[in-house]
Amino acid sequence: MMSEAGPRPPVQTTGVRSIHPAIKTVWRLSAGISLLVTSGVFLLVGVALASAFDQPRWVGLAAGGALAVLISLPSLILVDRQWTNWTYQLREQDLVMTWGVFWQTRRCVARDRIQHIDINEGPLDRRFGLKQVVIHTAGMIGSVAAIPGLTHSEAEFLRQQLLDTRDPDA
Repeated sequence: MMSEAGPRPPVQTTGVRSIHPAIKTVWRLSAGISLLVTSGVFLLVGVALASAFDQPRWVGLAAGGALAVLISLPSLILVDRQWTNWTYQLREQDLVMTWGVFWQTRRCVARDRIQHIDINEGPLDRRFGLKQVVIHTAGMIGSVAAIPGLTHSEAEFLRQQLLDTRDPDA
């Protein structure tokens, strides 16, 4: 059945696409900020525990600092692999996304289930000219998928294609 607005726009598909390489810098900076915050917390806890157990303060500082680095270091080291594994493909009936380093996920979102799309940017994203496309589908509370590291034009193209080519009668 044809909608009153006329025929649907032609469905555009893309090959498998990677996200923008600048997202690696955003992820590294974010991991660095997390490292600083967790280091501060672990250093304070380490010093408090060292005092509670009558140990020198340097023992608490060393233990807290080492723990913070061990927890945060994988985020910094695995950024390149994380970026390599993040791909998406816009197909005729769906959007396919893959991501993950140790646990890899492949998610297919049917175009006719998409309700609305948000385009977000955080302060670090904004600094590097990046956006995140967040997809909401019917029957789900919250978002079902988010594609980070897109330029403004990529995000707008993806949003427009996903919304314009939905089946209006679905």
